[in-house]
Amino acid sequence: MSSSTDNYKTKSPVLLLLFNRPDETIKLIDALSKVRPQKIYISIDGNREGNKDDIKNQAQILDIINEKIHWTKEVSVNKLTINYGCGIGPRKGISWFFENVDSGIILEDDCIPSVSFFKFCDYLLPKYANTQKVWLISGDNGGPILPEKYYTNSDYLYTNIPLIWGWATWSDRWKKYDEELDNWKKGIIYNYSFFKHVKFFEKFIVSRICKGASRTKIKNFWDFQLYSTMLKNNGLAVIPKNNLISNIGWGDLATHTKVENNRSHSIFLEEELTISPKKLESHKLQNSLITYKAHTNVTDKYINTDNISLLRIGYMVSRTVYYFNFIIKALYSKKFKHTI
Repeated sequence: MSSSTDNYKTKSPVLLLLFNRPDETIKLIDALSKVRPQKIYISIDGNREGNKDDIKNQAQILDIINEKIHWTKEVSVNKLTINYGCGIGPRKGISWFFENVDSGIILEDDCIPSVSFFKFCDYLLPKYANTQKVWLISGDNGGPILPEKYYTNSDYLYTNIPLIWGWATWSDRWKKYDEELDNWKKGIIYNYSFFKHVKFFEKFIVSRICKGASRTKIKNFWDFQLYSTMLKNNGLAVIPKNNLISNIGWGDLATHTKVENNRSHSIFLEEELTISPKKLESHKLQNSLITYKAHTNVTDKYINTDNISLLRIGYMVSRTVYYFNFIIKALYSKKFKHTI
């Protein structure tokens, strides 16, 4: 552990994406207080209509902001007037952020950063500011998702599959963000050129995920749109060797992380990471591993391995079980209707 994290003051603007969780907000601001960012932007999604708990919790959050952020006066709060949900709400917050800054760090209320995360972003944001191929700097490495052997002689690597539990980017990259996902409605053949950095079998998984997100009409997701836009533009994400973010948002109150999995107990490490890979490129195998481990439930329910062949088998088993259960439920429901 490096002592260089002591008394470190971050140079980057920070955006906080909040909603109705005061306890998580306190922990997040406590983490911020260690690095004292001078420019803080806070976007709060509106309360759900008639939800008294939301109104009470959001009032607490505003009090927490006023009481606990005392090291700077440059705090901008954007309280949305209606509830947009966890798809449109974050997108509106991020777009507002990049109307005001050229680059910066984005943290949701359940993503608790290490001091080293801020150092990592402060080092890489200026380093890759003019390198259009690099789209995103992640503080999360999945706990880790990728084995250490992939980080040979470097502190981070590049993938085409982003991880967004604590990340940073630039306004010019975000402006290319495609929120509609319309291209995925045309099918895998039309989008085949997007997949040149994903192995053949995983092309179908990526297509299913993005096409599924497009069918929900963008209400509940914002990250798959970023995922799709990066693939379309051959963008790279930086993934650190050590995990620099701890996600504390698991449980019944969460939207997408209700059930704990192999990523839910990852803790962050304090270590300075500055050694870059020799080549600015990603590898198909790494992209495929991230696809399975971050965007499917294979490693949670069936098999947790780095062997791509076993992960493929596990995925096929998971889809078979899913469709079998779907058919059984449909048949049972039909039979039940005929008996009443």
